[in-house]
Amino acid sequence: MKSAASNGGRVALLVASLTIGVTTGVCAADEPTAEAKPAEAAPAPEKPKIDVRKLFATNCSWCHQDYGMKAADGPKLAGTHLTEEQVIEQISKGKSPMPGFRKTLSREQIEALAKYIKGLKDPDAK
Repeated sequence: MKSAASNGGRVALLVASLTIGVTTGVCAADEPTAEAKPAEAAPAPEKPKIDVRKLFATNCSWCHQDYGMKAADGPKLAGTHLTEEQVIEQISKGKSPMPGFRKTLSREQIEALAKYIKGLKDPDAK
């Protein structure tokens, strides 16, 4: 158990510290805070990775079913003979009846879809 004298000593020390700070003009408010100090250049935040399967499901699976592995209203995309650049062009501009997506998807999203499509292996290919 602590004595009252011990607590009294702490109070006296606190009062003395405050008195010294007031008489010398030094106070905690004069010290630069973390916000006031010049900040070092923070690293750029990492861009979130694109969930290309979700992107495909949301935008393409209506016509290219089973994540591009089966034909529906649109052709099967697995094993396409188009180059990646041609796939990017077709996604961007469309080809009747497929609409273009350059106004609704970013270039990064379109490129991710093109890489995904080019990576699909045709299970029926021999």
